[in-house]
Amino acid sequence: MIREKITATRTDGVRTALALAVALAIAGCGGGPKSRQRALPVAEGLRLEPARLQLVPDEIEAPGSVIAKATAQVASRTTGTVMQVAVREGDFVRGGQLLAQLDDRELEARKSAAEAALQESAAGVAEATRGVALAQAQADIAKKTYDRYVYLQEQKSVSPQEFDEVESKQHAAQAGLEQAKARLQQAEAGNARAEAETRAAQEVASYARIVAPFEGRVVRRSVDPGSLVSPGAPLFEVENTGEYQLEADVPSQAVMPVAGGASPIRRGVPVRVELDTVPGRFFSGKVAEMEAGADPSSHSVRVKVALPHDPALQSGLFGRAWFRRGERRAIVVAGTSVIERGQIHGVFVADNRGALQWRVVTLGQRIENQVEVLSGLNDGEQVVVNPGTQELEGKRVAASSTGAERDNP
Repeated sequence: MIREKITATRTDGVRTALALAVALAIAGCGGGPKSRQRALPVAEGLRLEPARLQLVPDEIEAPGSVIAKATAQVASRTTGTVMQVAVREGDFVRGGQLLAQLDDRELEARKSAAEAALQESAAGVAEATRGVALAQAQADIAKKTYDRYVYLQEQKSVSPQEFDEVESKQHAAQAGLEQAKARLQQAEAGNARAEAETRAAQEVASYARIVAPFEGRVVRRSVDPGSLVSPGAPLFEVENTGEYQLEADVPSQAVMPVAGGASPIRRGVPVRVELDTVPGRFFSGKVAEMEAGADPSSHSVRVKVALPHDPALQSGLFGRAWFRRGERRAIVVAGTSVIERGQIHGVFVADNRGALQWRVVTLGQRIENQVEVLSGLNDGEQVVVNPGTQELEGKRVAASSTGAERDNP
């Protein structure tokens, strides 16, 4: 009987203690949602904007690399030893500027020999020309003498022997003239050969000077002083820095004409380009070239997009091109509202009481200063535009900030 009373007394004490604890907990929490909201710390200086469902460009994304429109592999055209290298990688050069100098002593000797032979042949032409002039004069005199003797023979004033001697001299003078003309032709032919050999020797001698084919930048150098080079060996790579292109591979089905219209990817259409080195900045390009057929292994079409002149461009940069093919509806938010945590993207969303919550989202394409949200947000939800680096989970925005955003969505 006594045990039963003790047990009952203990049970009543436990119940009383639990009731007291619950009452204290309720009193400590303030008793309602408004008290809990007031307990959250306020994050000042935040701006809210609603996620909006709106029309966005329907685009085809294609990765690619920046290339120079004109690139030249500068090679040696003769065998020789490199005496001087005048440029380094990264140097800007003008068209015709010296890149490297080969040992040209042997080439200069051949050129000098060819020029001497040309002078000798020119002298031979001059001598043969004088010989023709002399033979012509002798032939003219012989012809006049022969014409007089023909007249005298008709008058029977000369003997047959005298006439035969004059006629023989006239024939000899004509033969001498023909020989002189033949020697002149031979001398002129020799002179022409000497001129050709001289031009060839001068051209080969110029091969010792390796020059830039156009204005641009030296992107590669594979030769040093003292190296022995041979014809066709690449020594430098020079690219034209005035014009760059993005070379991208586009799925073959993307270049097919849409129903009732032309292909969305064709020469001259505008293209939006972003580079990994300058994320968030877009370049306006145009389709300059595209292959006529698809690659059988990758089933893609290579497209070259002409880029504007900009100092941020250089060959080898990785980028992406967006080719527009229409419009579609999507939820978008400001690009500054998205926070990256490793491989996860998220935004801070404010509920109707201003409490902030971290929300993981799946992103689509970037559209200038906005980004498409594929999942994780609904139309009209309030998103923090300027979260910065501060941790906002468990905080709330000021009532004035929330109200202002609602009044001016």
